[in-house]
Amino acid sequence: MSPILNITGATKRFHTPDGKSVTALDDVSLRVEQNEFVTLLGPSGCGKTTLLRAISGFEGLESGAIEIAGSPVTHLPAHKRPVNTVFQNYALFPHMTIAKNIAYSLDVADTPKKEISERVGKMLDIVGLAGFGDRKINQLSGGQRQRVALARSLIAQPKILLLDEPLSALDKNLRHKMQQELKSLQAEFGIAFVFVTHDQEEALTMSDRIVVLSDGKIQQHGTPEDLYRRPKTEFVARFVGESNLFEGHVVEASSQNALVQIGNGQKVSINKSGLREGVKVKLLARPEDLSVGHNADREGLKFKAKIDQLFFVGADYQILATTHDGLAIKATLRPSAQSRDPIGSPRSEIEFFIDKEALHVIAAEAVHE
Repeated sequence: MSPILNITGATKRFHTPDGKSVTALDDVSLRVEQNEFVTLLGPSGCGKTTLLRAISGFEGLESGAIEIAGSPVTHLPAHKRPVNTVFQNYALFPHMTIAKNIAYSLDVADTPKKEISERVGKMLDIVGLAGFGDRKINQLSGGQRQRVALARSLIAQPKILLLDEPLSALDKNLRHKMQQELKSLQAEFGIAFVFVTHDQEEALTMSDRIVVLSDGKIQQHGTPEDLYRRPKTEFVARFVGESNLFEGHVVEASSQNALVQIGNGQKVSINKSGLREGVKVKLLARPEDLSVGHNADREGLKFKAKIDQLFFVGADYQILATTHDGLAIKATLRPSAQSRDPIGSPRSEIEFFIDKEALHVIAAEAVHE
């Protein structure tokens, strides 16, 4: 099956007042499949919103091509592209009723009034606003306005729905609720969603696939688990979730394994092919991969440290600690079912263990030229 969206070599530059140019998109290529929920993730200025606007037609490209459902749209104006956008501020019309807001695109297209009424009624029911059609926008809560914006975008049956940080203005509880509703709506309508956010947790929760951008380039794309467990670069490792990164280098290498020595002298054998002796690497361990104490039956890394800060976050304890040689450690630990006592206390000593199977290798530059 051909992709619903195919972007090839998209490049976009903006000119600054002092005559210089800033590259917002640098030869970006991306495919989005039918009924796929793809999130564009990255820090401010990485190019994610520019890419979304290029898809919608609100930004032109210096070079590159965009196809939607197999048809070229690179030079089509926004109103002729089979996409709709939900903006961060929703862009609703305050002087119109909810029903009129939702029906706006159908009115513009001169859709018969009976059909409009039927489709608006069905859409209000789908988004949980049945009976609200005659209300004005200022009578709604933030979550209800979000649903109206979604309904207005979906009623035109676009091939792709674009969402530009639409949940950022909501409080935490409502945001989580709307994340679930968005996923349900996407499954019900069976269309592709391209979602922009800088919130890593939101991206991990909602996405079929995440595209991480930095400096106008795609750093990595894959499933949430791929990016979290197997990041290809230090940037992705640090940006997607919390991380512990230990600098080291390969002291021995075979076709399937590498013996890595980290800065404090510890060595650990990693199942990793393609590494050469003398290559600098970083070993990644997520905070939840750390345990207390040393398992003598398992190979891995161990660190004696002093607890700097300890936070209780429901079922878990989050610990910030410093090893005896000054290395910062982040750990997320869950007490056993038999013990509800705190795991240590600030300024107390603790020993962490990381099983070698939990370590992921990120290659860097060679140590020896």
